[in-house]
Amino acid sequence: MLSYYLKKMNKRYYLQFFYLLAVLPTLLYFSSCTYDYFEDETNYEIYVPKADQNIRTETYSIKDLSIFIYNDELNKERYSYNPFTENARSKLGNFNFRLYPGSYDVYCFSDVQEILFQDLNTYSKARFDLQKSTDGTYKEPSAIYVEYKTPTIKFPGPIVSDTSFFERKYVGRICIAFKNLHKLEASLTYANIKKIEIEASGVGVTQYLSALKDSTSTRSSRNSASDIMRLSAETFLVEYKDFEFGIQNYYFPSPDLSEEGYVQPIELKLTFIDQSNNTLSLLKIPFTEKTGIPIVLHMNETRIIEVDGNNIQILKLDDLEPWNPKIETEEDSGPGGGGVGV
Repeated sequence: MLSYYLKKMNKRYYLQFFYLLAVLPTLLYFSSCTYDYFEDETNYEIYVPKADQNIRTETYSIKDLSIFIYNDELNKERYSYNPFTENARSKLGNFNFRLYPGSYDVYCFSDVQEILFQDLNTYSKARFDLQKSTDGTYKEPSAIYVEYKTPTIKFPGPIVSDTSFFERKYVGRICIAFKNLHKLEASLTYANIKKIEIEASGVGVTQYLSALKDSTSTRSSRNSASDIMRLSAETFLVEYKDFEFGIQNYYFPSPDLSEEGYVQPIELKLTFIDQSNNTLSLLKIPFTEKTGIPIVLHMNETRIIEVDGNNIQILKLDDLEPWNPKIETEEDSGPGGGGVGV
C-alpha cells in the first residue's frame, strides 16, 4: 500500500514538472517583452520637420543633427545625419528618449561641421570652440543653427514633445558694403579686388552651453585677449542701396568680458587682395557706435557696415530683403557664405 501511494505521488510531481517545462518558455517570452517595452519606453520626443522625409526638400532640410540632454551631467546624446534613416522614427523626423522624472536642459544643433564640442559630460563645462588654423588663429564658423528646450518630465505622465524648427542661427553675421573706395586707393575697384582677408580681434571663440539661452542674453567667451580670427571673403555684387559690392561672414555672438574688467569692441582689419594675390590696401574698422561705445553682435543678428570712401556707418539690418537675397543658397552656408533661414 505504501509503495502504491509513493508511485502515485511521484507521478503527480512528474506531471507538475512537465507542465512547468511547457509554460516556462512562454513565461520567459512575456518577461522578455515586458523588459524590452520598459527599456524602449519613450517619455520625451523631439520632432525635427527638416528631417522628416515626408516634407523634407533640397531647400527645406538640415545636414546633421546633434542633441545633448542635461540635468547637471550629460544624460543623453544623439547624433544623426541626412537622410536620417537609422530607424523608422528618425525617418519621420522623430527623435525619442526615455528620461527619469525631473527638469532638463536640451540643446539641438545643426550645421556644426566647423566647430569642436568639448567637455560635454559636465553641464557647467560643456562648450563648443572655433577650429584653429596652424598659425594659432581661429577659423570662421559655419552657419550654426541651435534650439534650446527646457522640458520637465513627470511620472506617471504624458509624453513631453518639443519641436526644433532650426530657423534661427546661433551665429551673428557682419556684412560689409562698399562704394567709392577709389577715394582711399585708386586701385580699389570691384574688378581689381579678388578677395578680402579679415583679421578680427575682440571676438568670441568659445561658447559654453550653460550661457546659451536666447538671442538677447547669449554671449560667448574667449580664451585670452590675444585671440584672433582670420577670415577670407569673396566679393560679390550687391543690390543694396547704391553700393557696388560687398562681403559677409559669420561670427560667434560678442564675448562677455565682464570678468576681465573692461570693454573691448570687435575690430576688423581688412586686407584687399588683387587678382595676382598682391595686397592693394588695408582698412581698419572698429565695430562701435559713433560715440565709441562697442556694438554687441547678438545671436541670429545681421549687422551691415557701410563703407562709403572715408565714411563708415554700422547699421542693424532687421529687413534682410535689401541685402541681395539672391546670393543666399543652402549650399553656401559655410564660412564666408551667408547661408539661409536667417
